[in-house]
Amino acid sequence: MMSTSSSREEWAARAALWDKHAPEGESVTDELNQILIEITGTESGDNVLDLASGSGEPAISIALKVGAKGSVTALDAHGEMLAVTRRRAAKLELSNMAFEIARMEDLPFADDTFDAVTCRFGLQSSEDAVQTLREARRVLKPAGKAGFMTHGVEERNTLSAVLANVIRSTLPEKSGETPPRRLRFRDAGSLRVVFDAAGFSEVGEREVLRTVIREGGSQFWRSLLERRYGSRLKALDAEGRSQLDAAIDEAFAVYLAGDHYELQSADMVAWGTK
Repeated sequence: MMSTSSSREEWAARAALWDKHAPEGESVTDELNQILIEITGTESGDNVLDLASGSGEPAISIALKVGAKGSVTALDAHGEMLAVTRRRAAKLELSNMAFEIARMEDLPFADDTFDAVTCRFGLQSSEDAVQTLREARRVLKPAGKAGFMTHGVEERNTLSAVLANVIRSTLPEKSGETPPRRLRFRDAGSLRVVFDAAGFSEVGEREVLRTVIREGGSQFWRSLLERRYGSRLKALDAEGRSQLDAAIDEAFAVYLAGDHYELQSADMVAWGTK
């Protein structure tokens, strides 16, 4: 089991990478945040809880949506991650945000507190997904809604799939390595199961497919590479890293359409009502 000090060091390192690549203010992937806003029916003046906020997605977008009469509580188990959200909120001069360091399985809020609960790409990190959804339901007001988004099937996520294939062929896998936790809820129906088990009604689930455009000639993949594989990249010297970068560029070349890359993205989203 990882020690507490090691865990803190790991999350501090992760937070540094997220901070390095996080937008200065508003989201650069806001279309995903808007889906969560839509499915939860979030409106101006609402009081919203965002779980596993990380670097502020979708908390920042929700704060802009609910306005001065509403509020958003950004919650994460790691203060180092919330520091990134705080910086972004300060940059946008948002005064309607609160920040809470806590586990999503044990929320420090009273029953019937929030109009909506959201979570973008955080449920896969939960130690008990059903308990997380039960807690989300508990703190929701009657008829309040929860909306959770997770990563979809990797084969339909060009960016993730290409990087994973290159990494597998370049860096040796760890002994006994298991499928990534981020893909826990990739399959259709897997999110619906936990929503149903937590007691939600009017449960729905769908796949979100998008075409993502990235500028040609740019190493658009660098942010995800460093955030996802940062610890393994440390094993490479300068020449090895240069060779890896060249291999990634070559792998993405088939997706170049004129002056831009066209990539596929697939995520899963589910919602339910208290």
